[in-house]
Amino acid sequence: MSPLPAHPAWNFVTRLYAAPDVAPACMRLQRLYDIDVTLMLFCLWRGSVCEAPLAPHLPNLMATAATWRISAVLPIRQTRMWLKAESASDPTMEGLYQRVLTAEIECEQGELLALTQHAEALCEGISEGPFPAVMAANLSGYLHAAGIAPTEADRTDMALILTAARG
Repeated sequence: MSPLPAHPAWNFVTRLYAAPDVAPACMRLQRLYDIDVTLMLFCLWRGSVCEAPLAPHLPNLMATAATWRISAVLPIRQTRMWLKAESASDPTMEGLYQRVLTAEIECEQGELLALTQHAEALCEGISEGPFPAVMAANLSGYLHAAGIAPTEADRTDMALILTAARG
């Protein structure tokens, strides 16, 4: 169990990521464009609970996410990937690999909580959502702010993720 506090955003993100075909779509976008999947899924969560689009606030949110990503998530991910390769030839490393994987997930949760705290002032409370148009606008706004011009294959992945996010 994570030592971090429970939050509806984390529940949304973990449910969405576990939906059929969502994880591979997210990983494809991450691999191709170095997308911050935590931030991308946060944008969808905000659209599920808040009618106000995030576009004007994305630079600040991206800076918050970048601090977490650079300082915590990516170093642990790099260690996890190294351990994964090592554990293929040395099964005794599997336990350590699993602990580092857990730490990586907890860092992603920490990033998400930092984003939710930063964004609380952007929307008064939780609304009766979801707001599908806002979810789509937040997703495309994030990709645009990240300098990504989606291809047709990317749009297919985005549509799959959006459909799952709408629940």
